[in-house]
Amino acid sequence: MRTLAALTLVALGSLSGGCAETSLKVGLQTRSAIYANSLLEQEKGVRALLTANPPRVGILQGVSPGAPLRGLGPLASDAVRVALHRRCEGSTVVSGPTVVGLAARAGKSQELARVLRDANDTGILSAPDLAELGKATGLDYFFLGIVGANYVRDATRFSLLGLTAVRSNWTTSTLTLQLWHAPSGRMVWQSVGDCTEYTETVATAPVPLHIVTAEIASAMVNDLVQGRSRTTLIWVMNQPARSEPEHAESGAEAHPLPEPESGVDAYCPADKPELELEPVAGSR
Repeated sequence: MRTLAALTLVALGSLSGGCAETSLKVGLQTRSAIYANSLLEQEKGVRALLTANPPRVGILQGVSPGAPLRGLGPLASDAVRVALHRRCEGSTVVSGPTVVGLAARAGKSQELARVLRDANDTGILSAPDLAELGKATGLDYFFLGIVGANYVRDATRFSLLGLTAVRSNWTTSTLTLQLWHAPSGRMVWQSVGDCTEYTETVATAPVPLHIVTAEIASAMVNDLVQGRSRTTLIWVMNQPARSEPEHAESGAEAHPLPEPESGVDAYCPADKPELELEPVAGSR
């Protein structure tokens, strides 16, 4: 029995030593298109619009249709806030809670509630309510984030005598991000994307949902600012387990998109944005 116990401890020790580093695998992809390019052309570029002073763009509180996701809408709006902080230096885009405050101060909380209810129920925003909201807040454009899926699952391997040597975690999030023009009620741009982060180590917590959602939103905002229609990333590496920073960081350099190792499918943005033909008045 002593020999068996000793062998067991040696085996677990070797497994633990071999898995001391976290194996992190990331799969991320986005797809976007511009639906009102004529509006963006009038704005002298997307970056100029997002950095306008006074601000001209706000973030609506996100929505999460479906019972399993109910209540996760603010996760989307916060992800957009973080993404703009990372990918658009000098961004003046107004955060979701601030938009709520501006609407309340202008007596337009009901209009904002109807806009979000429409987004949650049908995905179609009421043009009159959106126009009223824009006029009341002084904003011409609004970002809307829609959470499609968010889940975390795990599995254990090499369990012996009640001890777990390796734990695997998967965190997956899907997100739709839209940019709306308030005065006309038109959707200007839309991107859809998903990201899965996988960790495998002796003992670690799964990657938090808010981190994965922010990764997707960051790629989407980067596509919008850089004029790209997609991002595809498959990234595999070994690194220590992630931990939250002890102090705040700012600037795009503090949060770069991960660079793939040689021999790994790379970060492959498309060269040109996809433009949907705009409807012509009076056409059938």
